[in-house]
Amino acid sequence: MAEMQQDVRFRQLVQHVLRAIDHQEAQVRGGASPRMTGEVSPVRALADFVIAQAAGEGASDIHVEPQAQGVRIRVRIDGLLQVRHELFPKKVYAVFLSCIKVLAKMDVSNAREPQDGRFTFSREDGAIDVRAATMPSIHGEALVLRLLPRDGHVWQLGALGFSAVDEAQVRALLKVPSGSIAIVGPMGAGKTTTLYAGLSELNREETSIVAIDDPVEYLLPGVLQISVHEEAGRTFADTLRHVLRMDAEIFAVGETRDEKTAGLSLRAALTGHRVLTTLHADDACLAVLRLLEMHLPPYLLAATLRGVIAQRLVRRICPDCREAYTADAEEAESLGVPIGTMLYRGRGCPACHGTGYRGRMVLAEVLVLTEAMRTEIVRGVEIEKLRVLAREAGLRTMREDGRAKVLAGETTLEEVRRMLGGT
Repeated sequence: MAEMQQDVRFRQLVQHVLRAIDHQEAQVRGGASPRMTGEVSPVRALADFVIAQAAGEGASDIHVEPQAQGVRIRVRIDGLLQVRHELFPKKVYAVFLSCIKVLAKMDVSNAREPQDGRFTFSREDGAIDVRAATMPSIHGEALVLRLLPRDGHVWQLGALGFSAVDEAQVRALLKVPSGSIAIVGPMGAGKTTTLYAGLSELNREETSIVAIDDPVEYLLPGVLQISVHEEAGRTFADTLRHVLRMDAEIFAVGETRDEKTAGLSLRAALTGHRVLTTLHADDACLAVLRLLEMHLPPYLLAATLRGVIAQRLVRRICPDCREAYTADAEEAESLGVPIGTMLYRGRGCPACHGTGYRGRMVLAEVLVLTEAMRTEIVRGVEIEKLRVLAREAGLRTMREDGRAKVLAGETTLEEVRRMLGGT
């Protein structure tokens, strides 16, 4: 019912904008200066509605995409895009896009080049930073809005979905007084969320923490947070070089992108600091290889790296429409369980917009470096040898973590396959 009401309201706003456009065109034909009447223009009301609806659903992004027959709106919820509303006229989109460009301080007249900007959107429950980006396409300019709530809600480590064993290992790593911890995965794997959950665990009145990010997505009271600006020449490496003089015990580097940043981070760890960072790598063992490929001295990496947390995000089964069923032969073989084993899925309901999923959780593997691994790194790491040592030390892979969470009824085999591939 609520979704139908939202669709009706959207159509009403689109029609209101069309009438306003027709009125303006009539004014121009009559020789008058065109102007919108009222405190809030119809197109601004439409833009506010689209953003507010997406924010209310917990969306991270809004995609507004010109098609051959009209313009489509999709929102990204729990990592996947979902269509909202029906196609609306390009005539309406033209003024909608201009409205967003004005808000984001873009060049309204330039439709030939990509642009980006930002603005603040105010709601009753707090302000949202909106990052806007446009891109020319064959059907017109596409628009993507990234929504970053200013309330800075930081997830607690215990709410991210780590297994009890993995969570205990992560907490133990965070307590090590010096050294570096890398949180790895592809884009959208929740690395920054885990990073700030870790910082929240370490945040104490008597502890000095400095966090460097691009952009700052979470606000953490008590932590000195610095936003880098690479276009202005303020890179992660340059910023880290300066903040090393800030008398902090703990540093968080939003992303290790290059040799300079990696080298400075490890040298900070070598001098007694705790350093948390994120890195793009497929799994925990490959993260070690990735760091070595940045031309870091093997002895330095072996001496300072304490552990690696590799992760992906999968959707949780919606608790409102969760139902049990029995595994078929193919599912049973894939999971290594008898046919007929009880599994769970979501039927689809209004609370989850018919997807069967609501919210997300991590699939993780936590690599805690041992002396044998450090020796292998100094000798010249062979990835297969490192994997063997990791397994001997008790590492449980993301795929094994996924299997356990499927059998526990927290997510589905389909979701695990979607994120990790395989059968």
